[in-house]
Amino acid sequence: MVKVIKDAVNHGLTQKSACITFGLASRKFRRWANPNPVKERSAWNKIRSEERQAVIDAAYKPQLLGKPLSHIFVHGHHTGEFFASLSTVYRVLKSEDLVKPDNRRHTRKQHYVSAHELMDEGFSLLCYDGTQFTTESSIIVWVIPVLILPSRYLLLIGHSINSIASIDLVNTIKQAYALIPDFVTNTLVAHSDRGAAMKSSYTKQTIKELLGAPVHFGRPHTPDDEGWIEALIKTLKYHRECPSRFNQVDDIVRWFNCFPGIYNNEPHSSLKYVTPHQAVSGSMEVILNQRKQNLAAARILRYAAWKAANSGYLAANQSAVLAEQVEVLC
Repeated sequence: MVKVIKDAVNHGLTQKSACITFGLASRKFRRWANPNPVKERSAWNKIRSEERQAVIDAAYKPQLLGKPLSHIFVHGHHTGEFFASLSTVYRVLKSEDLVKPDNRRHTRKQHYVSAHELMDEGFSLLCYDGTQFTTESSIIVWVIPVLILPSRYLLLIGHSINSIASIDLVNTIKQAYALIPDFVTNTLVAHSDRGAAMKSSYTKQTIKELLGAPVHFGRPHTPDDEGWIEALIKTLKYHRECPSRFNQVDDIVRWFNCFPGIYNNEPHSSLKYVTPHQAVSGSMEVILNQRKQNLAAARILRYAAWKAANSGYLAANQSAVLAEQVEVLC
């Protein structure tokens, strides 16, 4: 239409008459005929190039090679090299093809409601279970981890050879109870599955006398009711530092003796990427608040950089708006 009107003007028709003929306002025709250059806009909260490079550099640090993304996320906030969310770290590293694809099969999680209700009411849970490790000579070693919820702090890992009895379980729980902080013992309740050693009268009576509260159990044939302890056992068996094979019983004992120090000092997604040691020590809220402040400060810096980069475009838009207002008034 703009080309037709221009041709009509070239053949002697006035611009106003040509616009009236085609039912177009003269002002709109001039705006269509002389459009303002459009500059590509960018999000003001977009990660800056130096922040992006800091994330990539952190992925190549020797102490972070092979570690999960959460370690890089925590490293940035801890050292102050960059302040970015976990999803931003993932996007940056994925764009550089530095993220290992997750090929595991994810199953739907189901949790036992009563256990969550206990934690919602302010109780802490003492969870325990047993799992098998086997040496190269087919000797079975039963491992008994003891965990505190909701901080997911691993107290102790006991063991027994070839089988697990109630006496082995009780001895492990007594040793773990001596390591529990005093402020947790007042609200502590035991929770486990329905294994033979867990349901024995000796185990239940001893734990009741020790904690002053009865033992709670999950539903029969429902391991998802104790999802937290099952997840711990899976981490214990498939941790990246776990040996691929054990030649002797001492190798198994050596592994689970050093595992609590590793587990308690690694960030956990269920704790918003705070370590269990930090959660049980009471510094979790301070760390999370500091991360929020770091992200807020980073947003301000990104906005300032975006505003400085787009100052010419913003000024041009303001001039155009003022020109239109003057034309309307005239």
